[in-house]
Amino acid sequence: MNTPHETLTLRVSGDLLSTNAESVRKESTGLFEAAGKASQKWNTFRLDLTSAKMVDSVGLNLIVTLLKHVEKSGARMQIAYSDQNVQRTFVFTRLEQRVELVKG
Repeated sequence: MNTPHETLTLRVSGDLLSTNAESVRKESTGLFEAAGKASQKWNTFRLDLTSAKMVDSVGLNLIVTLLKHVEKSGARMQIAYSDQNVQRTFVFTRLEQRVELVKG
């Protein structure tokens, strides 16, 4: 059995807010579709929020949507962060129990 070891990474430049969540959603959809067309095997989706200082409720909703898609694909999700406020948001909302947080 061939086990995938690839990581799909989506880098968000800046905060993840209502003002850019739709474009990030479209970018993630394109990334997943491109990986599917290329028959790319992956087991980790990494959302790079290292340049973010804030994630609002719309951004959190998008993250949950992405998490559901990733889990449905049988993969796991990582979120890279650098700002403590972003980490606190994930702890407060208990998302850190469902995704792997990576200090980056």
